[in-house]
Amino acid sequence: MEKEDGTKDKVQRETVLPIEGPKESPKEEAKEAPKEVPKVEAKEKPKEEPKKVYKMDLVKDLGAIFILGRGQSLGYTPKKFPPNVELWGCNNIYKAREVDRIFIMHDIYMTQFNRTSKIIEEANQKGFPVYTLGKYKELENNIQYPMQEVIKYFGIAYFLNNISYMLALAIMQKPKNLFLFGVDMDFGTSTEYMQNEKSCLEYWLGQATGRKIPWKLSPNCTLMRRKGRGNYYGMKTVKDPNYNTLKLEPVWEWNNPKSALKYKIVKVAHNL
Repeated sequence: MEKEDGTKDKVQRETVLPIEGPKESPKEEAKEAPKEVPKVEAKEKPKEEPKKVYKMDLVKDLGAIFILGRGQSLGYTPKKFPPNVELWGCNNIYKAREVDRIFIMHDIYMTQFNRTSKIIEEANQKGFPVYTLGKYKELENNIQYPMQEVIKYFGIAYFLNNISYMLALAIMQKPKNLFLFGVDMDFGTSTEYMQNEKSCLEYWLGQATGRKIPWKLSPNCTLMRRKGRGNYYGMKTVKDPNYNTLKLEPVWEWNNPKSALKYKIVKVAHNL
């Protein structure tokens, strides 16, 4: 293009750039929504039961004292007890039943060897009073059995096993009732149970009866019983199912009552 002065105008070419819109940000990959984690409620720690506090002193006039041995009838021991009741056990009976007092009348070191090697440790952990004939420093709640006091009270010394010591001391506390479980004294054994110890326990039950303390034996217990015979010598018993009673009748020879006046004593020759 020429100007009026005849000069040529240089044509300036402008490069036209395309108008760019706003830059798109790179597409972000779709993120998965975080999974909801179920809330786990924190479990409360089980409350520890407070350690039982045992009475060290003997208690008079209890509603009942339960004497527990290791026989099979221990399984008949009730699970629940009314208030004002104590359970007395021997040796390591605490492994099977909760007790209030334990009696270990044999040498405790021999008991530890024969029964359980941790009897001293376990007794200390439990915290119940442990009655022994001698004093043992290893036992924290050791009480020496009041032998002289017991002998003076009854005027006799007749103790052939753990249970006899327990019965005597229990009777002195004058409970309303006595119950024996696990004190079976099984028939048929060749040991001294039938020969000596059974009669010893029956003697102490007699002491309780004389002092008007009712007592009850567990099922299958052989105390106050004789093998193969009833408890009524020379009598036969007839049960009345209608009234739950026993009828006693003399045992007559030849099934007929006879009077001694009808018999005549005759001297006969013999070789005795």
